[in-house]
Amino acid sequence: MTPHDPPPTADARLLAELCARVQALEAWRAHQTDLLDELLNGIPATDQTPLAADEDDDLDGDDLDVDALIVWVHDTITSMIARPLRGELTWCPLWWEHPEAVFRLEALRRAWTEFAPEPGAAMSIWIRDHLDPCLRELLTPLGPFADCVHNERYRALNGHTPIATLPTRTPE
Repeated sequence: MTPHDPPPTADARLLAELCARVQALEAWRAHQTDLLDELLNGIPATDQTPLAADEDDDLDGDDLDVDALIVWVHDTITSMIARPLRGELTWCPLWWEHPEAVFRLEALRRAWTEFAPEPGAAMSIWIRDHLDPCLRELLTPLGPFADCVHNERYRALNGHTPIATLPTRTPE
């Protein structure tokens, strides 16, 4: 950035932070996989360096704040969706490990930031045009969670069982 460049917008900063978080999570997951391989197979874990930014992995060339997306999905989506997942419909409580899910949910969050403050039917339109199609694609038998082993539905004693999600923290 040069002194003559305008400062980045809040959305650009959020997107940059989310991409950086995705890369950190991928590096952490690769490291944990190596540690598990070493434990199970006696194969020494290799030192993993964080993944270099790959232009194909970016959303519009900017980074994303995965922590903010996780909080938003937990507060706005999973805490409100309480329908049972039957048959072939699947959800992964570790959804942030699925790049397609991160991509779709970030797009959903961006639409939310535009529609949520609007009066009138804006929320209904967001649900109809954005949330419902996104959930259909994520939960479909051919979606990103189709072969996921973490897709169990957790039961609660009350009548409202939100879609399961797990909190995450930045690896130390």
